[in-house]
This record gives sequence, C-alpha cells and structure tokens, in this order.
Amino acid sequence: MIQYHTIIVGGGAAGLVAAINAGSHNSGGVPIIEKNDAIGKKILVTGNGRCNLTNINLSPDKYYGENTKCLHNIFSRFSVNDTISFFEDLGVKLKTEDDGRVFPASNKASTLLEALTKEISRLKIKVNLGEQVTKLTQIKNGWKVKTDKNIYQTKTIILATGGKSYPQLGTTGDGYDIARQLGHRIVEPNPALVPLELACKWFKELQGIKVDVEIILTAHGNLIARETGELIFTHFGISGPVVLNLSRLITNSIGTFFVNFFPGYKSNKELQTFLSALWLKHPKKTLVNSLSALLSKKLCSVLLKELNINSNSQVSQMTKRKSTIIAERLGNWQLDIKGPRSFKESMVTAGGVSMDEINPRTMESLIAKGLYFAGEILDIDGISGGYNLQFAWSTGYIAGLQE
Repeated sequence: MIQYHTIIVGGGAAGLVAAINAGSHNSGGVPIIEKNDAIGKKILVTGNGRCNLTNINLSPDKYYGENTKCLHNIFSRFSVNDTISFFEDLGVKLKTEDDGRVFPASNKASTLLEALTKEISRLKIKVNLGEQVTKLTQIKNGWKVKTDKNIYQTKTIILATGGKSYPQLGTTGDGYDIARQLGHRIVEPNPALVPLELACKWFKELQGIKVDVEIILTAHGNLIARETGELIFTHFGISGPVVLNLSRLITNSIGTFFVNFFPGYKSNKELQTFLSALWLKHPKKTLVNSLSALLSKKLCSVLLKELNINSNSQVSQMTKRKSTIIAERLGNWQLDIKGPRSFKESMVTAGGVSMDEINPRTMESLIAKGLYFAGEILDIDGISGGYNLQFAWSTGYIAGLQE
C-alpha cells in the first residue's frame, strides 16, 4: 500500500492551491489524484478564457448558501490581497478591470494554469492523471484511499472534486457521493450562473441582441432581488451577466421575473413623460424609429408587435392610453421563465456539502477527522465576477495548511 501525508482529490482551482500549500511544508508526499487527462481544465474556460480570478470588491453578500456566515472567517484567513500576492509571487502579472475584476495581464487563462503547473512541478508534487477515487475508508491514524488503479494510505485527505457544472470537463458530482457515504449532508445541487429558457416565442427573433436592463425579481408582491446589467437574447431565451447572477433564485422557483428596458428612469410615469416630450419634438417620426434611438430597432419592432401597436404609425398619432401602455410595459416587462439550462451550461453549482459540518478555520470535516473540503464541492456559490474562483483559492489554501 502506497503511503502519503496528504492526498488531494481533484486537480482544479481549489485542489491545485491546496496541493501547493500542503506540498510546501510537508515532506511526506502530497499527490494529486485527477480523473481527467489534464489538470485545471475548468480554469481554462473561466472568464471566456481570460480567467477572472478574483474581485477587489469581495464581500460575503456576493455569495449564496445555507450558511454564508462562515465566509468572514474564510476570507479573513486568505483574502483577495493574499490571492493577488500568491499569483504575483508565481510570476503572474495581473490587472484590475471594471467592477473590480482581476485578470492575468496576458488576458489568457493559460498563463495562470502554467504558473500553477510550474509550481506543482517545482515542489515535486506527483499528479496522477486518469485515475478516479472510488472509496474512502477511515482507518487508525488516517485514511485508506481506493481508486480504479491503486490503494493508498494517507494521514489526511482533501476533497476538491468540484460540483456538477461543466460535466463535459469531468465535474460530474462524484465528490458528493463520497461525502454522503462518510456521513455528510448534501444540499441538493442545482445549476447556478446559468442562462434561462423562456416559455414564450417572440424572443427567437432577437438572438444575439444585447441590451442594458434592470431585472426585478418579486414573490407575492415583495421585492426579492434587483440587478442591473447586460442582458443577451439567445436562441433559447436569455443570458448575460444580469441573468446569470439571478439564475440561482430562478432555479429555486422563486418569484416573477420583470425586465426594465429603461433603467435610467425612476418610474414608468417619468419614462412616459420623457417619451411624450420626445414625440412632440419629432412628430413625423414613426414609433419604431423614435424608440430605436434608445433601443435596438429590431428589439423595438418585436416588443411593439407583442403590444399589438403598429410600429410604423407616426408618433403624433400616439394616444395617451398607448403611450401609457408602452411606458408601463417597457419599464416592467414580465418574462415567462421556463427554467434554467442544464449543468452543461452552468458556470458553477449551487448546493453541495453543508458548511454547517465544516470548520471554516481549517476546512476540516466536523464529522470525520483528517478529511478536508475545498472549492465548489461545498454549499457556497457566488455571483459572476471572480467571486467563485476566490472561494476556491481561499478554501484550497486553508485546507492545504493541514493544521
């Protein structure tokens, strides 16, 4: 039986940082067991291949989960500044862009992965590719790790197997089964940061159109969430940052979805006053041409068609009733959401191993001594903008301390 000090299961973001930290102060061997044919596959696709690795506006309110109170402890132990220093020490030049998002200066996710891989090699950390853990058994003074190729013995083990998002990259939720067998409670996994399908059909003409909107989510007449940003129409429905950030709530079947195409106006009445003044100034313009100065002409045509209003009528012919309808609907357009797309298109997984059963100071299981967790396998997920990778780096680093 091959013996090690610590075994890391999973060669993604959390697992790589855990391995580097554990390997830097343990002489008893710290291998990574990765079922894929390469490490860091998901890192390469984050941020559209640019890798938005963190965000300087980090705060616990950017995250979801049954227990987010633990985040204060986690981020105080390994912060955004720690992440930036960590990668700069590995030779990665970074830059900060809009909304506090931090990227490699090269604009290439591969730069980050190459730096991590180089450090793994420098520390002589063994990477076992194409090998899958099938069972963990707690034994005296450690763990027995059975894979489809070998049996190992280790003092401690770090589960960093990811969630269920992007199963085409190997994240198929295997870690949940292992954690469940060891007594951990799993919060039901769902797709998060995922595009949404619409039940209506009019959007199909708008594929590829982008528009800055405000999305309002309500339940029983009460405001649940409000988000402003770019919405993108697709062949199946809607996507874009503003949609992705609210998708977790839609996944949980909360509330009604409204889109405000004119978020710059405080109320529908204010929008109506503006439109009426615009029409008085240019009375001979057609309705669609008048509105297309503010929104995409194609979008205006489709929306007006849905309102049963002739888009080619002159604005001088607009009655008060029609102007009221236009302002009210464009400022508060209800979308009939069919549901989220699958895990294949979700950037992260909502749900996972309950944080109530994890010590946030060490990431060690409160149920099984010597078992640590890191990254997306846990019941914490953040909005888009680098927050999920920061959680991976932080929990990976802490788990790697092996206190």
